[in-house]
Parts: sequence; structure tokens; C-alpha cells
Amino acid sequence: MLTKLRTSIATRLALILLLAGLVSALCTGYVFYSYTYSKEFAQSQKQLRQLVHAVSQTAAIAAYLDDLTLAKEVVDGIAASDLVKAVVLKSTQETLSTRGIMPDESVETLRFNLDSPFVTGEMVGKLLVAPNIDLIQFDAKKTAMNHVTLIAVQTFILITLIIFLLNRQLITEIKRLAKRLHSIRIGSDQRLVPTPSHKYDEIGLLTHDINHLLSSVEDNINLERALRQEVEELENRFRDIFEQSSHGIAIVDIDGKMKLHNPSFRNIIGKPSFEKISQQDPVSFFTVFDEEKSRLESAAAEVLLTGESRAVDIKIEDSGETRWLYCLISLMTDDDKASSFEIVLQDISERRNREEKLKGQAEVDALTNLYNRGAGENKIEQLITLAETKRFAYGLFMIDLDGFKPVNDQFGHEAGDKVLIEVANRLLSSVRADDVAIRWGGDEFVIFARLTTDLLEASRIAEKLLSILREPIECELYNTVNISASIGIALYPFNADNLESLLKYADLAMYEVKSQHKNGYNYFKQPSLKTADTDNVITGF
Repeated sequence: MLTKLRTSIATRLALILLLAGLVSALCTGYVFYSYTYSKEFAQSQKQLRQLVHAVSQTAAIAAYLDDLTLAKEVVDGIAASDLVKAVVLKSTQETLSTRGIMPDESVETLRFNLDSPFVTGEMVGKLLVAPNIDLIQFDAKKTAMNHVTLIAVQTFILITLIIFLLNRQLITEIKRLAKRLHSIRIGSDQRLVPTPSHKYDEIGLLTHDINHLLSSVEDNINLERALRQEVEELENRFRDIFEQSSHGIAIVDIDGKMKLHNPSFRNIIGKPSFEKISQQDPVSFFTVFDEEKSRLESAAAEVLLTGESRAVDIKIEDSGETRWLYCLISLMTDDDKASSFEIVLQDISERRNREEKLKGQAEVDALTNLYNRGAGENKIEQLITLAETKRFAYGLFMIDLDGFKPVNDQFGHEAGDKVLIEVANRLLSSVRADDVAIRWGGDEFVIFARLTTDLLEASRIAEKLLSILREPIECELYNTVNISASIGIALYPFNADNLESLLKYADLAMYEVKSQHKNGYNYFKQPSLKTADTDNVITGF
């Protein structure tokens, strides 16, 4: 209760006004007391002088005539005043009359010279009057105190009136506003209602401003509430997206230590790798894949340097299975300006396998499963490039089937396709895995085979091919056909060191066989080197 009184603006204002009134009353009372006292004291002395002046003529006659009776009457008349303590009337020769006890010579005694009533300028006596100083001072003090008391009462009444008016016109309304404002719930539609008497004054303006402030607060709170709800909905939505995404998502620091991940990330990365980056002393995500470590670290460094996302396809071995992951690395910066990496993983094994399959289908002849012409040329070019550094020798065999057209004419294209398929299978079974078998077009085939012993090895390969192609081929049920082949041979690097020339020379050699006797092989320019010489050429010794 005491604390409330001390903190109340009304109480503090009343105390301040009372204190100000008390100080003002004391100062004013002191001034008025001093002024009134001096004024009353001077007034008393003036009255004495006036009294003496009224009887001075009579006193002068008594002193001139030495008339004791008249002198006594004058003295008694002056002494009758309460303001007089003692009176002495003297002539020039003697004291004529005395009343009261004249004090010792003091400054308070009033002395009046009596001039002759008959001769101007002649002094005939003296009149000594001793004022009743105690009475004069008492009356002066009493009058001064009455004035001071009156001023104090007036000041108290004025202050009380001021306090009353302030309390009624200001404090009470402020208390009402404060109480009402205290009861208003922040963000509600409750508002202050000013009293009619204060509708257009400062209290009314203050009430209007407070209501405007409350409306602004309500609008801001409603807006903040709506924004918070929207943020919560977005957070829930993004959390659902994060948790339910089929892509693996993880947040790692710039050292690659994992801070956050979703379930798909754990499933995609695989149990062994996930255990490495989630253990108590985890390894960096960028080093968990040994074979891809340098590529991942390089990509992360580039992202940190440029701020742009980088994608890397990484190959991993998981439980004996080869898988491909698409890894997107992006830079993130939080509110504290700390950098992190966002890692997005997607298992693209199926896509890579499909791409490889499509790539293989694009390179393989649909009927025979041999290389098609374009893919075969690329493969041979690769082998020639490698041969330039390794000093390998190759034989290019251009093969054209003999007697194939009658098969199509007699048994139909389906039977012809079966013959081509069988020929392709026999060619594949007759060459090494590193050699290239190509369906060049129609019933033409190309074999590009490495020569590992001597150049005459090409003849043995050609004879083997002719031998397997002469064997009967079943083109349809209970029907077999016999075909043969014409083979032209060009040697790398002896006939030419490029594919275009090798194909041209082998084709010329093949047409020479075709035009003469068929069912045989021929070199573009058959080498006349001895076996020992060819050994040295091939092996490089």
C-alpha cells in the first residue's frame, strides 16, 4: 500500500504542491512579517509624535509660565496613551512635571524642544517622552503574525483547491485511462472511451493516440500471427519435403562433417558409407568414397570459391554391387554468415545402365549383335591410336559372302537373316575378345585382328575364317545352304597407317578375289618378308 502511494502520480503531485506551498508560505510569511513589524513599529512612533505635537503648544505655555498645574495636565494627557511609558516636562530652570519612570538616556527616548509661544526662536523647555517599546513591539509582532497566518491559510486553501482541481480534471482521468488501458488485452479490439468533458482537449487527444497505437499493435500482431502461421506451414511443408523426398539430402560443414540428413540420404549412400560419416568421430563426406575422393574435394573447393553449384557423378561399390550416384553440391549461408554445403544425392544406376544399354544398342547391329559400321570404325580408330605408341600390327579383313543372294531368292529374307546371324556367330567364335568384328553392310563383314606373332599370321586367320564359313548353314527346318567368302586383307602399318586407306586397300584385294575365283583371300600387297624379319617388325626387337 505504501509503495503504491509512493508511486502514485496523484500522491507525488500533492506532496510536491504542498512542499511548494509550504516553502512559498514560509518565504512570503517572513517577508510580510518583517515588513508588517517595521511598518507597525514606525506607525506607533508616528502616533506618539502626532500626540506630542498636539499638546506641544500647551506644554510650551506651561514651561514659559512655570505653571505646574498646566504642566501636570499636559504630562497626564500624554501619559494616558498606552504607547507612552514615561513623560517629563522641563522648563529652562526646573522639571515641572513627571509621569512614570524615565529610563536612562537611551536612543528610544523622544525629545521635543518647546519654543516660546510669544517670542519666535526662543526655547522655553523640553518635553521628554519614553515610548512603551514592549507594547509597541508586541502589537507589531501580533499584527505581523496575523498577516502571516492569513497568508498561510490563504496559501493552504489555494493549494488544496489546486490539488482538488488537478485531481478532478487531470489525475482522475489519467487514473481512469491507466486502469482501462491496463485491462485491455494486447491485440484485442478493445479501445479507450474518453469522457465527454475531455473529448476535445489534451486528454481526448491522448486517448485518440492511444487507440490509434492499440489499432496499430493489433494489426501488427495479426500480421505477425499470420506470418508465423505461414512460416509454420512452410516449415512443415519443407520438413515433409525434406523427410519424404526420394532424393538424399544432407547438410555438411565446409570440412564435410554431416550436420543433418533425411532418410533417403542414408538409404542412397549405403550403410557402410553412412556409418563412416555418422560415427562419433566421423570422416568427411568428400573422402568417404576412395575412388571419387579427389573429384568430390575438387568440386567442393570450386563451389566454395565461386558460390555456384557443381554436379558430380560418382561410382560406388556397395555390397559387391556397382552403383552410380548423381551428387549435387551447393553452398549455403546461415544467419550467422557461416557456410555449409547442401548435398543432394540421386541413385542413377538404372539410368546409367539404361544409357549404357542404349549406347550399346546404338553401336551394335540389330540383327547380328556385331559392331555396326559407325561403331566399328570408332573402335578401329581407337586401336590404331593405341598401336602408334605400342607398335602393334593389325590385319584388316574385308569379308564378302559368296552365294548369299540365291539364299534370299530361294528361301526368302528370313532365311537370309538366319544365315547372316550364323555367319556373325561363327566370326565371333573365331576371333579373340580384343579383336573387332563388324557387320559392314548387307552380307559384308570386317574383322580387325591384332597380329601377335608375324605378318603371315593374317593368312592363318583368313584360312580359319574361310574354313568355318564353308560349313553348311541351316537356314530353315531341314534345309541347309553352303556358302563361302571372298576375303581381302590390308596390313597395318605396312600397307597404310590410317583406317580409310586400310579399308580401301582391303576392299580392292577382296574384289580381286571376287573377280577371279572367289572362296579365297588375297593381300593388297602380300609381304615377302621372312618369318624372322616379321617377328622383329611386330615385336619391335
